[in-house]
Amino acid sequence: MGWIGSLAGMYVGSSVGGLLGGIIGAILGGKLEEKLRGARPVQSAYREASQERRELVTLTALAAMFAKLAKADGLVTRDEVAFCERAFDRLGLRGEKRDYCIQAFRRAKLDRHTIYEYASDFTLHQPDIAIRELVYDMLWDLAFADGVLHPDELEILRRIIVPLGIRAEYYAWKAHERGMWSGRRRNARRAPEAAYDYSILGVPPDADDETVKRAYREKAKRLHPDVLRQNGLSEEMLARATEQMARLNAAWDRIKRSRPNL
Repeated sequence: MGWIGSLAGMYVGSSVGGLLGGIIGAILGGKLEEKLRGARPVQSAYREASQERRELVTLTALAAMFAKLAKADGLVTRDEVAFCERAFDRLGLRGEKRDYCIQAFRRAKLDRHTIYEYASDFTLHQPDIAIRELVYDMLWDLAFADGVLHPDELEILRRIIVPLGIRAEYYAWKAHERGMWSGRRRNARRAPEAAYDYSILGVPPDADDETVKRAYREKAKRLHPDVLRQNGLSEEMLARATEQMARLNAAWDRIKRSRPNL
């Protein structure tokens, strides 16, 4: 039994519901869709979900939001479609997983729901903020796929942090990481580097030492491979989490140097 067949079997007695459930049901088949229509409360369903089932939800959300961001400037270009396919390839998705993501991308591209609706649905299904931040990072990659950051894409990246439940400072840090939108605002005022280090930890710069230390430990724990696997990050996407962990450790090292008591 393949990946899709195994997942369909795991849905017996459980459900996803919402926009993501609609895509999953449409792709996996009518019988499964009937089960999805009787969805139990999201958080209850999430607790009962298998690791593989959570992975399916994450991949569906990623593909759907890719589709909506690609349409931000009014047209899904060949470059953007090619990027999405390459992104699935770079994530190591092969065979049924890759085919599934492409089908989810195509379905979301044609429906009338917004990227913000998909983001909100994903947040309901995925309480792990580390995984939501990883997906958000990938949206930034897609926005730069054609070499031009369209103003509508930038606006989406700014606004979508709210339905994704991500701190506003994380958007500022991503913009900073990208060189203030690839130099398009060379004269724009940049916040101090330290502010971005604290945004990576998820605390304000004026937080006390104990709060900062606790924030680092909690985020490092969330980025542990075993925790990410359990919460729905596929094996193929763990490499991206390694990059995020490296950024977290680098920020922590700089903060420690600035705080003698840490």
